Amino acid sequence: EVVRHITSNYLPLVVRKNLTLYCFIDPSVPATLSGDPVRLQQVLSNLVSNAIKFTDTGCIIFQVCCTDGYLEFWVRDTGVGINPREALKLFDPFFQAGSGVQRHFQGTGLGLAICEKLVNLMDGDMSLISEPGLGSQFGIRIPLYQAHYDVPTVSDALRQKTCWLRMRNASLEHNALSLLQQYGLSAARYSDQIVHEDDIVISDYPQATPPLSRWSVLFSHMHIGSAQESEAGRLVISTAGLPDLPALLERLCRNKDGEEGALAVPSTRSQTHYNLVDNSDILILVVDDHPINRRLLADQLESLGYQVVTANDGVDALSTLAKQTADIVLTDVNMPNMDGYTLTRTLRAQRWEAPVIGVTANALAEERQRCLSAGMDNCLSKPVTLDVLQQCLAQYSLQVREQRSSAT
Repeated sequence: EVVRHITSNYLPLVVRKNLTLYCFIDPSVPATLSGDPVRLQQVLSNLVSNAIKFTDTGCIIFQVCCTDGYLEFWVRDTGVGINPREALKLFDPFFQAGSGVQRHFQGTGLGLAICEKLVNLMDGDMSLISEPGLGSQFGIRIPLYQAHYDVPTVSDALRQKTCWLRMRNASLEHNALSLLQQYGLSAARYSDQIVHEDDIVISDYPQATPPLSRWSVLFSHMHIGSAQESEAGRLVISTAGLPDLPALLERLCRNKDGEEGALAVPSTRSQTHYNLVDNSDILILVVDDHPINRRLLADQLESLGYQVVTANDGVDALSTLAKQTADIVLTDVNMPNMDGYTLTRTLRAQRWEAPVIGVTANALAEERQRCLSAGMDNCLSKPVTLDVLQQCLAQYSLQVREQRSSAT
């Protein structure tokens, strides 16, 4: 669930930069385990955010596996990489956040020194391998406590089919093959073998399905959201959606008669449709000094149907509000020039009564109270998931609409 939230939140940014996001979860990883999912998601989101920020071409690989009683998370990129001397400073809590590479690698607001501390509190550790020009690999390792394992199961009908893999990307092919075989499915690499009509072809080659196959799954790096049926029996799925492949194949198999129409695709919480309410009448000002975070929040809000404008810090936000009004302000609390606390106090002093919602990397009760004392209406902890954002904004959007009605 944590991995799905992260991939669904960041996939729009990855596609916007024309990158590819791969998500590989080893079949040996338990379905659930005891731990702190909120903190874990914060740390992993920070690493993924940094990978996107410093990668202009190529891909990002988000991998989860188990080794010797530990759960391991790896975030690899083909970005700029880090000089070994500078890399050592990234985990130094006394290294000034406003200087050098540490400032750039703050990502979602959690410095890597804080990330490492949070991982240590989970009895784990962090690692970094990087080389300038070749990219970086950040790793997190935490012990497996009270792990619960699901037994992979598929229908007999699916077991009777052969899955042919025709892939350009070797890692995607390897992990897909391993996943399917873990489920007891007949899977093999395609190389001009005879494909029967009821076999399933899985590919990342656009429009490259071999003939005679009525079933196919296409991995696309430009696809966002849940799997979609391009035509009867042919699914398109994100390259980050590999963990959902067995469930998708099961649904393909159930559509055994090949009838036309939408194929029922399994959904997760991260794939819920939120556009049931028209939010186009609500304009939200997003204030954040990090371009990645600012763009991520804007993409999430736009996916919920809201109108969005952005500002780089508190000073920029005041300048923006002097030119146009906004219904809700969503602001980071820690920013240069003018932070979110000062921005809120300034707005309240100007008798600005619209909702102000703070966003912070600090989930402690003291931080929330500080936000409320500054005049904010609410405080959300990073990383902000689409679920949380939708629930929070639904409340304040209703408040804005009610105030409009009473004013008229």
